Amino acid sequence: MRLVIIMAATALAACAPVVTTSRPIPGLFLRIIGTNDFHGALEPRADSAGVRLGGAAYVAAAIRAAAAECAPQCEVLLLDGGDMFQGTPASNMAYGIPVVELFNELGYAGAALGNHEFDWGIDTLRARMKDARFGIMGANVRYADGRDVEWIPNDTIVVRGAARIGIIGLSTQQTPTTTRPQNVAHLRFVDPAPIVDAHARSLRARGATHVVVVGHIGGHCAATCEGEVFDLSGRITEPVDAIVSGHSHSLLNTTVRGVPIVQARSSGRSIDVLDLPFDRSSPARGDIRPVLTAEIDPDPAAAAIVARWTARIAGEFSQPVANLAERLSRSGAQHALGNLVADAQRAAAGADVAVMNSGGIRADLEAGEITYGELFEVQPFDNTLVRVTMSGSDLRSYLRQIVARGRPNAHVSGASFVYSRDSEGTGRIDTVTVAGRPIDDAASYTVSINDFMAAGGDGLGPPSAAVVRPLAILDRNALRDYLGRLPQPVEAPRTVRIRMAGETTP
Repeated sequence: MRLVIIMAATALAACAPVVTTSRPIPGLFLRIIGTNDFHGALEPRADSAGVRLGGAAYVAAAIRAAAAECAPQCEVLLLDGGDMFQGTPASNMAYGIPVVELFNELGYAGAALGNHEFDWGIDTLRARMKDARFGIMGANVRYADGRDVEWIPNDTIVVRGAARIGIIGLSTQQTPTTTRPQNVAHLRFVDPAPIVDAHARSLRARGATHVVVVGHIGGHCAATCEGEVFDLSGRITEPVDAIVSGHSHSLLNTTVRGVPIVQARSSGRSIDVLDLPFDRSSPARGDIRPVLTAEIDPDPAAAAIVARWTARIAGEFSQPVANLAERLSRSGAQHALGNLVADAQRAAAGADVAVMNSGGIRADLEAGEITYGELFEVQPFDNTLVRVTMSGSDLRSYLRQIVARGRPNAHVSGASFVYSRDSEGTGRIDTVTVAGRPIDDAASYTVSINDFMAAGGDGLGPPSAAVVRPLAILDRNALRDYLGRLPQPVEAPRTVRIRMAGETTP
């Protein structure tokens, strides 16, 4: 068995790379093995180059190998950065039970409470918490009146050899707009920095020798490192030994103010391996290891879990839907897959315009025959369509929301526009057309959105004066039916619908 090790991209500014090496560090050390944003990915998936990555049986094998390779010199702590359950037919049809079984089998010590843990409501979340033999923690989650939420653990202490390791769990402050808003309307997701400081002090007073944060809070590193996890690491004042993060589906392997921060992409494509000397005599050393199915023998116990649960959904979700002429990926702010989904929803709703939130498109589609199960992974949230009637002036304002805060966070059908940014970076629409004609501010338009957006999800709720009509149409069924009506193999839509002023079209 051979595991391939890759280095993270070097982070600049306030970030420095964790030392990456396959050599053991001297003395006894704590090995933190981390996953994040697993999203029910029980089976491997191919990347854009056709390389198969992830899958529960291979993730399990990679974790067990990483734990065994440093024994007896190390103690092992297995953590997850949240968003464990939501995303595939086998996991969703059982409301996350297969993933809990997998994580219990592997011996996880703790996990962060991800925004998508709330997708199926509080009762289901509490049931999964009861099933888990590890804490699913969110120390910064409060009731609306500020009280601590008694059923959500804040922290825990686990013993590894002579070390007592305090673990603090965190949830993203973006949760109210990245899960169904009604599911968390009674909760608040507060600033995590003072929470971490308070719990770090408390854990040490309770005997913790080390403090580790596992947070469903993300970030990205390019020329600089930005995002929630880096904002947190820059503001905490109490000593923290490491942060295992999630939410942004990014590769992080860096340090901020001496604190190592790791994140291993998503869907089991990689694992974190972070080594911390118990005596703190040398720097932490970290790898982000890809889980390559060609390089790893599957773990038998995990494979049995996968086989049992995938067999239950094989019939319905293995049905072929259409043939694609080419692979459709989610790369870039605007992509053909997003446009295709928006086209399907406009057709299903019989609307003038459709707007589809980009965050609701969760998987790529491979070229060739595609099944209903693959469409499920593209749109796994059981969202239904809504037809909204609004004035032309309100439509113009609504479309502006797509670009108001940064790069476009949605795809459109039936409309196209050019936008620019003012001196403060706020987006504004320069020109916009519907069906090839300028918007008539006094006219009435129908717009297809999904019920998540209609409730305010992703900040794309409709104008207050709009008339909202729910439709009994499941979003992925709209895509299935639309694909089935198109000439086969299906060609990707080529139109550029949202463009920043000055950009050239491909």
